[in-house]
Amino acid sequence: MQTPIIKLSGIGKARAAAFERIGVSTIGDLLQLYPRRYEDRSMVLPIEELSIHMGEKVSLIATVLSAPVERRIHGGRLLTEVRVGDDSGAMTLTYFNNPYIRQKLKVGKTFNFYGRMDTKKLLHMIAPDAQELKAGEAPSILPIYPCVSGLNQTLIRRLVKEALARPEDQISDPLPEKLLEKYDLLPLPQALRAVHLPQNQQEILTGRRRLIFEELLYFQLGLSLYSRREKDQNRFPVAKWDSAFRDLHPFSPTPSQERAVEEIFSDMQGGFAMNRLLQGDVGSGKTFVAGEAAYGAIRSGYQVAIMAPTEILARQHAAYFQPLMEKLGIKSALLVGSMTQKEKREIYGMAESGEVRLIIGTHALLQRHLQFENLGLVIADEQHRFGVRQRAALAQKGKKPHVLVMSATPIPRTMALMVWGDLDLSILDGRPQGRKEIRSYLVDEGYRLRLMNFLDKEITKGGQAYIVCPLVEENEELDLKSAEQLFATLQEKYGDRVALIHGKMKAALKEEAMARFVAGDCDILVSTTVIEVGINVPNATLMILENAERFGLSQLHQLRGRVGRGEKQSYCILVSSNKSEKTKERLSFFCSTTDGFAISNKDLELRGPGDFFGDMQHGLPKMQIADCATDLALLTLSNSCAKRMLSFDPLLEKDYNQKIREKVDQLFQREGTIFN
Repeated sequence: MQTPIIKLSGIGKARAAAFERIGVSTIGDLLQLYPRRYEDRSMVLPIEELSIHMGEKVSLIATVLSAPVERRIHGGRLLTEVRVGDDSGAMTLTYFNNPYIRQKLKVGKTFNFYGRMDTKKLLHMIAPDAQELKAGEAPSILPIYPCVSGLNQTLIRRLVKEALARPEDQISDPLPEKLLEKYDLLPLPQALRAVHLPQNQQEILTGRRRLIFEELLYFQLGLSLYSRREKDQNRFPVAKWDSAFRDLHPFSPTPSQERAVEEIFSDMQGGFAMNRLLQGDVGSGKTFVAGEAAYGAIRSGYQVAIMAPTEILARQHAAYFQPLMEKLGIKSALLVGSMTQKEKREIYGMAESGEVRLIIGTHALLQRHLQFENLGLVIADEQHRFGVRQRAALAQKGKKPHVLVMSATPIPRTMALMVWGDLDLSILDGRPQGRKEIRSYLVDEGYRLRLMNFLDKEITKGGQAYIVCPLVEENEELDLKSAEQLFATLQEKYGDRVALIHGKMKAALKEEAMARFVAGDCDILVSTTVIEVGINVPNATLMILENAERFGLSQLHQLRGRVGRGEKQSYCILVSSNKSEKTKERLSFFCSTTDGFAISNKDLELRGPGDFFGDMQHGLPKMQIADCATDLALLTLSNSCAKRMLSFDPLLEKDYNQKIREKVDQLFQREGTIFN
């Protein structure tokens, strides 16, 4: 399996370099280059039935009836037409700019043609793939692999077949026979043949099941082994909880907030440093819980750092925490990139001397000049904006402090394991007392006048409104509302009671506009998605989302979460004139629920895990074949298997686990995975 791929036939330096670009340097890597999808050519249709499959992909076996005819058409393009037939009838195939097809499609030869039937002409196909069939051969299921320039599907299939033709004893199976029997898994050589050279769809399913289970098993064993190996003694034990911070608030915590605070204090009073994710839907009260944790650490003699992804959010946290900490006799400071060097140097000095006990900031907290006297707790807000490495970099400012990360991206617990597997998990559910459910509606441009009247009504009642646009400025090619264009229009009516904020503005101008809106000095804030994360204006009661079809469901949910943060009834209006039925269905689904978990599941289903998770898994091993959107049952099964294995052999040191331990180490060391 460690044999270099260059040893296979037909592989020179150029092709070896092309394979390197897709992570393949050995035969083992090649066999782990799993197909992205399959073309099932085994389901062959007779030509006489193809007229009812217009626009669909089909597979047929046909013989070339006459020599291909070539002619030049508009623009100098080469058009080649050829008649093919089977026992049931004949049809025409058309190829464009393919001078080689004439030599390939010889009269009397039989091919498997695979492609999409024309949507307009009967019994007509444009540029189908043609595989010549020898006597007795039948079309099969063809794997489609990830590919780059310099490689092609035919070459990869040939090399995989060559690799699999080697003796099976060269492919050792890390999983013991008893485990295979217990979980009904194929041996590794059979599983590899099933996914690369399947005879039927069932083989693909059973082969993939084995490989997905194995990958998820290594992943979960590694999370346990590596996080256990890095688990540090608690150097910052906190004192018993007291109610001073809570008493400064006019409300009682929700049951889930109470539970999260108990879990956090249990960690910080325990034998090991805390490493916990606080996951809660928008508006569930994560900041209050973070404040309880911060106060607990500070009154125990330690410093606390809170890192936010944007300057706006950092300043908002400062506006919440600083007055409260001042009442408790605690000095705090804000550190953001837009501050002057002199201001930053002052804060560096106060942090190093221990004068400042709480520092709130952005990535500016990662500057090498910032040193702490006694950093005991690190809090990273909106975890998905950072990733493992950045929060680890902040944690390294101290001597293994407690770490609390927060996320408003609600995903199921099993899926959270895939993304934040190195963290213990606390979940906030339910809304804080006094908050009403936001009412959401989908309208089109025909409702514009009524919408503007509703906006007037909300402002007259003393509310404030966000209007979010997908673009900063007008774009002639896209018929979309732009923030600058809408701001100019609204200014004519509302004057300085409307403000504008977007990502291209200078930080000082953004801060000024945001501060005016927070203070209630303006009624309407026109913006782009820069206000997506964490902004808290309790008086805001209306969110208007222009061209709502341009946003993902989870993004819409985050934006909707900017309203409904006070006691007044709030509304979210989606404006979209998109005619697509799928789009209407998606946006209507959004309006039908405020359940963040239901929305994120739907978003995951629609967009796929790659788009949905983005860089959330940064720092954790990447999956080769497992899919966190569809393999949850196997994730649960492999999780129970991992726990069982570790209960008998906590470090996988026994002889029968040696091969598994090697695979786990390879997976995590290859990715350079770190836990803090």
